[in-house]
Amino acid sequence: MAVLVTGGAGYIGSHCVYGLIDKKEEVVVADNLQTGHESAVHSKAIFYKGDIRNGEFLDGIFSENDIDSVIHFAASSLVGVSMKEPLAYFDNNVYGTEVLLSAMNRHKVRRIVFSSSAAVYGEPERIPITETDRTEPANAYGETKLAMEKIMKWADIPHSIRYI
Repeated sequence: MAVLVTGGAGYIGSHCVYGLIDKKEEVVVADNLQTGHESAVHSKAIFYKGDIRNGEFLDGIFSENDIDSVIHFAASSLVGVSMKEPLAYFDNNVYGTEVLLSAMNRHKVRRIVFSSSAAVYGEPERIPITETDRTEPANAYGETKLAMEKIMKWADIPHSIRYI
């Protein structure tokens, strides 16, 4: 059984991959290299260059590998750019997550760990922020991360795709 790490060639994703491999996990990485670097991918990981918005690309990964869970880091993450290009952020982050969850459902993969952001809370009402605090993003990036959380919540109900 393998873990699929989307965005696994990025800074946080690649560190996660190294940690998983240190724990003797089989790891598959999917990354479009928009901001990631192939050289950051651990040599023991199976690497696929492609975009998670492409369902056929994802179907190939799920068909060729025995994936039992996903760790989802694939997202555009620059707050300033998100305010200048909100439609691109919604396309990449939200639509990408929708396509990923659909592929997971088709291939009966029922577990996903999602890397969200404190940006979903906007300006904090108190410090430290807790997960029960009100969500009110102050930028398009935070709004896309919140939408991604909500898609996972709603996909879990009929499809039993467990998320954290």
